[in-house]
Amino acid sequence: MRIEADAGAISSAGARQSQIATAITNVSTDLTSAAESGAAGAGTPGLAEAITGAVQSWQGSLAMLSTSVAGIGRNLSGSATAYQVVDETAIPAG
Repeated sequence: MRIEADAGAISSAGARQSQIATAITNVSTDLTSAAESGAAGAGTPGLAEAITGAVQSWQGSLAMLSTSVAGIGRNLSGSATAYQVVDETAIPAG
């Protein structure tokens, strides 16, 4: 049985996951401005508090998602490196 891995493709996938994690974090940051605007325009303290609480919940979820996606990116990058090292050192050329 032969196992092949394209280390370059795996590395690219890892880099893309890292970019996605950053984009998710940016969405969370953008929500802060939206929450502040929404709370300021709510008109009542209870509604302002509800808007703030909802956004904080979303931000918590987005933070966990970003952490998970970033972890996938790191794992893919690490496995790409491992495959490349094996290809270069453990498998004879030719």
